[in-house]
Amino acid sequence: MKKLSIITINFNNVKGLRETHKSIAAQTFRDYEWLVIDGGSTDGSKDFISEHRAEMTWSCSEQDGGIYNAMNKGILHAEGEYLLFMNSGDTLFESTTLEKVFRKTPEADVIYGDWREIQPFRLKKICHSPKVVNYYYFATRPLCHQTAFIRTSLLKQSPYDETYHICADWAKWVELSRDRRSFLYVPVTVCNYHRDGISYHAKTQLQEEHKRLLSEFYEKEEAEVFSSLLEKVDKRLKVIRRLIWLAAFLLIAFIALLCWTAFKT
Repeated sequence: MKKLSIITINFNNVKGLRETHKSIAAQTFRDYEWLVIDGGSTDGSKDFISEHRAEMTWSCSEQDGGIYNAMNKGILHAEGEYLLFMNSGDTLFESTTLEKVFRKTPEADVIYGDWREIQPFRLKKICHSPKVVNYYYFATRPLCHQTAFIRTSLLKQSPYDETYHICADWAKWVELSRDRRSFLYVPVTVCNYHRDGISYHAKTQLQEEHKRLLSEFYEKEEAEVFSSLLEKVDKRLKVIRRLIWLAAFLLIAFIALLCWTAFKT
């Protein structure tokens, strides 16, 4: 049995698939298998998969029922002890990443680390996961999925809930913590994460699914408290963002005025 199964979900993103492949192939840690699930792409992804099929334990290119349906296909065929989801465009932080994670043969149901966040027009930054997580932590926030190595047997027993379109991975963290599965933090930057996926843009759907998650896993009183807390935080963040944009606009206007004044004199 391989130590790790890396699962990549792709749809019409052959450029991202190449980047993910390059990142995986460069790893000094070799005790892994790679599975690619393509949603029936028409952009050359199928050709790329055919060219590199020898490097893949399993692959398919066919229409699916969404990202969690595709992920569950990968889980079904995975044979490693742990699973890591690295979707097309996501990359491992450096060539020694997996070696660092598994160097001391950590044992837990979920092993997770840090990530480098990449957003358009913003500086790249290292984001740190909490050293300790629990059932109530996951009421308000998930782990970054691409940083987490999940015991394969757990996901085979209970795959992702495909009735969620955005929050099935979040719901899984709640479920695993509720069932007292072990989580282990390792101080390793695992991946480069592009914060531009559907959960980042579909804010309304994210909020609706999060409310559903709270109602399914928590007592009514707890769910109401967490929901109210998040609404207050969201409102404050919106105010802070507006103030930052206003400050940036005023700074640019001031610099422009200084330049204009200097030019005139």
